[in-house]
Amino acid sequence: MLSEPAPVIRPYLPGDQDPDDFLLKMHLNESLERFTEDRRRLVERLELLSDADWERTADHSEYRQYSVFIMFRHVALHDFLHAYRIEELVLQRMSNP
Repeated sequence: MLSEPAPVIRPYLPGDQDPDDFLLKMHLNESLERFTEDRRRLVERLELLSDADWERTADHSEYRQYSVFIMFRHVALHDFLHAYRIEELVLQRMSNP
């Protein structure tokens, strides 16, 4: 979004774009390590953005307006959603059969 004059964001729809067994084939520990490293590098990059960078916009077929700020707020909220689901499963009472 920062380097294109008129960026267009294409939605990622894993249910439509990935094979059904995509997640089952992933190695959990490697995936978690990659996620941690990717987020660390992302935060380093975001810390370098100027105010103007955060306001840059793109065309996104799912949203009326879409900026760098909105995109990375969505990333953070999406990560929190997954963290919530993990916590919910960890804390869930086991039902007695």
